[in-house]
Amino acid sequence: MALTSDVHRLLPAFLAAAESQSFSAAARMLGVTPAAVSKSVRLLEQRLGRVLFQRNTHFVMLTEEGVALREQVSPLWHTLNQALENPADEPEGLVRISVIPGFGRYRLMPELARFQQRYPKVRLDLAMDPRRVNLIGERIDVAIGQRSVQDNRVVAREIAPMRMMMAASPAYLAQFGAPRSPQDLAHHRCLVHRNPGNGRLQSWLAQEVTLEEQNAWLISTYPDVLVDAALADMGIVSLADWYLEPHIAQGRLLPLLEDDWAAPQPLWVKYPSHQLAPRARVFVDFLLNTFTK
Repeated sequence: MALTSDVHRLLPAFLAAAESQSFSAAARMLGVTPAAVSKSVRLLEQRLGRVLFQRNTHFVMLTEEGVALREQVSPLWHTLNQALENPADEPEGLVRISVIPGFGRYRLMPELARFQQRYPKVRLDLAMDPRRVNLIGERIDVAIGQRSVQDNRVVAREIAPMRMMMAASPAYLAQFGAPRSPQDLAHHRCLVHRNPGNGRLQSWLAQEVTLEEQNAWLISTYPDVLVDAALADMGIVSLADWYLEPHIAQGRLLPLLEDDWAAPQPLWVKYPSHQLAPRARVFVDFLLNTFTK
């Protein structure tokens, strides 16, 4: 089908509305009125002979044809914009990142110097929050977390997995003995993490042993406090591998009930599915190259 000459000028309105799922938000992004965005989208639908959005009074949502068009057009539009804006310049500017704290502190931070040596003009705004974030609403460029997303505006790429481990100090085990089964944990001094987001105590092991508050010797929303307590012979701790691996490798903590550990869980790099700025794209590529096994 031959396209009319005005189809190309209608695409920015479509892509902005597809990203924001709102004609009003798209209008703010483009510096035009919502009526202008609505008119451009309607004209594009007429030119293509397709319904691209489902509309109601509160929001707009892509149809299957709209999703297919965005997936075809968005990468090409991004490439064209990059070529026209900065054909020879190296990436620069601020990348806003949200990352779960443990991974951020013990996995990501040791690699960031290498990233900034390679891209010295890219600045990083790093939020280490144990919560779900809204990439689109909070205008976050890249997020790293445990959960994937069910949002066609967000891309999720799997990276190296996380594994929950359990350990205690040699001195604690010499005094109280080692648990032989998950059920034995009810008779031990357990150091338990409380999720600061929902207030729940963390489940332990593959059987998802749930510890009640009366069975916990120490509860903290800060995992490093629990590591310090375990190193001080105060009890048994169960946390992600990045907290415990170095201490187990040094013999300061000993692994427990390894056959009952849960299977490794994937981590995800998430970013908006619309065109990434070059500064965010190089950071995503760096994460995938560094943490994908």
